[in-house]
Amino acid sequence: MKIGLTGGICCGKSTVLEIFARYGFSAIDLDKHVHEVLQGNRRVQANIKNRFGDGCIDENNGQVLTDRLANFVFQDAQSLNFLENLVYPEIEQLWQRDVDGPYVVEIPLLFENGLEKHFEKTLCVYANYNEQLSRAIAFRNWTEAHLKSRIYQQMSVTEKMRRADYVIGNNGTIQQLERQVQLFLEHYTLQ
Repeated sequence: MKIGLTGGICCGKSTVLEIFARYGFSAIDLDKHVHEVLQGNRRVQANIKNRFGDGCIDENNGQVLTDRLANFVFQDAQSLNFLENLVYPEIEQLWQRDVDGPYVVEIPLLFENGLEKHFEKTLCVYANYNEQLSRAIAFRNWTEAHLKSRIYQQMSVTEKMRRADYVIGNNGTIQQLERQVQLFLEHYTLQ
């Protein structure tokens, strides 16, 4: 089974990915591949430098300064679109190379980039706004304004839920979340 996993910011996508790994799925975090492309692909780095200037590139080693780049792309939809169009074709090759057997790929912008076509099933994880905010503050040291700016740049969780084949709510405990993954697997392996 090939599963595309998406959801809102700080909704628990990575935790769901870890749960799938415990059930024998290859678990692929697309953000790690993004980092690999940003730090190891000279063509991508050159395009970023041309678009955003020297301030996004470490002058000592040529690496992309991801925090500075994020400041550009999460404040401007055109910049985010440019980066996605630059990076996603490279990433698709990487994660498709890394899989064997059933797998789940965590892709925050799955539907925004039309990547759902690569999967047999799509799964959306959501949490209420107060949960998202408490996680953003606790785990990422973000302010509410920063969280809102990131949410604003993405498709709404409601729309992602509407498009997904299956939806998992994550407002409870880890055990409740794991039970929902079990129900997903039971549902789709019995069909």
